[in-house]
Amino acid sequence: MSYHANGHEITVNFPVNSISSNKNSIAFTDSQGKNKTTFTKRTEALNFMKWLISSNK
Repeated sequence: MSYHANGHEITVNFPVNSISSNKNSIAFTDSQGKNKTTFTKRTEALNFMKWLISSNK
């Protein structure tokens, strides 16, 4: 699946095994390995993390 933010596409290969956040960055491990995405605003990072959690079912 893909997540679109600020004209960028973030591809996530579910299932996601772990998620961690630090300020504007979200790191996650999916079926393809470790990934880290940095957003310009904290709210964007939180929205992405909520999307990861809700889509990981």
